[in-house]
Amino acid sequence: MTKAIVSQIDLGFAKFEGLMLPDGSYAIAVPQIADLIGLDRNQASRGIKRLLDNEFNPTKSTTEYTKAAVNIVDLITFRKIIRALDRQGNPIATALVDAFFEESVERRYDTAFGKKVTESERNQILAQRMKRLIARRGWTDILQERHIECYGTKPTPKQFRDWTVRVNQVLFSKTHFKCDRDNMQAEEQSIIETFEKMAVRRAGQNPKEEPTILLELALDTF
Repeated sequence: MTKAIVSQIDLGFAKFEGLMLPDGSYAIAVPQIADLIGLDRNQASRGIKRLLDNEFNPTKSTTEYTKAAVNIVDLITFRKIIRALDRQGNPIATALVDAFFEESVERRYDTAFGKKVTESERNQILAQRMKRLIARRGWTDILQERHIECYGTKPTPKQFRDWTVRVNQVLFSKTHFKCDRDNMQAEEQSIIETFEKMAVRRAGQNPKEEPTILLELALDTF
């Protein structure tokens, strides 16, 4: 059984314990993946095995700080897990895929043009993206759950688009931000975050209203 060295990995919005094995390769423990993506630790290994069509063969490792062995995977498998979750529509996984791709390309551009960007600055960018994601999930999840309660089905992608366009038109007099909330200005971001909190509050105050009305109740505040 291998024994791993532990070091904290900082993603800006979250931190987890990264592992370096005796051969110098890197790994991540399955419980750390669960915490990062929002999975149940107790069901994480089973869930990942189903996700990867049973092509999941974790190894066991202790660390320099613990005696209890845990399931670990190499970074290639970690990447496969994130990609598979992204394909399933997991919003955190999708945000990570987008953020890591953009950062990887940006790093190469920065190197080519001699631009200096600190790790702290990169972490701030990723943290802000995840903050936007989590805030948006608050009200979109409520709309989805309410739609299921009222009609027995999930909203269609068109319904989600229509709701988003409606919010953008009322709050900003535009239909979209070129599909990227990073294009928002600081003041616009503050407004949308306030709206998202209000949408969650209105849902709690109106437990029987259907989703479109909930949306309008939140927009009426503005």
